[in-house]
Amino acid sequence: MYATVVSTKVKGKAELVILCEDEALKGPHCGFCTAARGSKGKAPQESVLARNTCGAKRGDRVQVSLAGHAELKAALILFIIPMLIFMSALILTSSLQLPLWQSFGVSLASLIITFLMIKAGLGEKTYYVIDQVAPQPKPLRHK
Repeated sequence: MYATVVSTKVKGKAELVILCEDEALKGPHCGFCTAARGSKGKAPQESVLARNTCGAKRGDRVQVSLAGHAELKAALILFIIPMLIFMSALILTSSLQLPLWQSFGVSLASLIITFLMIKAGLGEKTYYVIDQVAPQPKPLRHK
């Protein structure tokens, strides 16, 4: 998939706007624009953070890919770990023979704290990688 660099950040990262074009439909594609197009007719622009491995600058059109096992890692961090912490807190507070509503309250608080810690710890984490700067399309010349 292709994107345009909006800005470069410190630590080798860049903010990108994903380009959803008809040409992108011919290759590997995330399906974002197709799903978003459903009722509006035009997809909103998606902005993502990516590792800038090739030194792309603002305004460059780049080829972007997902790092290996990105979906699995994201699912583990965002779903599995918080659910395990919630269930552990629920079992622990139940073994202390607290009333059910107190056990649930403590477990819910631990879940909220877990999500806040994930957000604070992974604020700049990204699984997108800039593979290369794509060649700019040449303008058509009329004779």
